[in-house]
Amino acid sequence: MLKRFKQRFQASSQEDGVDLSTREIKELHLDLTQQLQTVDEKILRAIDRNNYTLFSDLIIERKRIHLAIHTVETALDQTNQRRFFSSIAIATMSTKLEDSLSSINNTSRNITGNVINRAAKGLAYSSQLSEKMQHALQQLSTRLSQLSEQVIHQAKERKNK
Repeated sequence: MLKRFKQRFQASSQEDGVDLSTREIKELHLDLTQQLQTVDEKILRAIDRNNYTLFSDLIIERKRIHLAIHTVETALDQTNQRRFFSSIAIATMSTKLEDSLSSINNTSRNITGNVINRAAKGLAYSSQLSEKMQHALQQLSTRLSQLSEQVIHQAKERKNK
């Protein structure tokens, strides 16, 4: 069972071009470029000889080589991207993560500071309000005491008359 899995994995990775190293891909690209030059030379000779059947066959072969070169270049780009993303993307992501964490920390500090400042202002305001209310109640009680003394005094004077 494991052997079949390995064979399938190797077959699919060979189809995807994963098994090829960058050096092998570059060698393949160089070989295909040389084949393309050879076919271009043959096309020129076929045109000089007026051999349009050979010319037609060579044009088809040149299209196949162009397609193969494009495929190899794509595979090379993908391997370069994998290497690029594996090394640089991790560093970039860790930098972004650190920046995000520091931003979150700064924001939480600011929010905490604002909450503490507002709570302190609220306590100071409630303390001032409490003092003003106590002062007002004290004045009212003093005024009521004076009024009650006046009422009592006037009531005694009326009794005495």
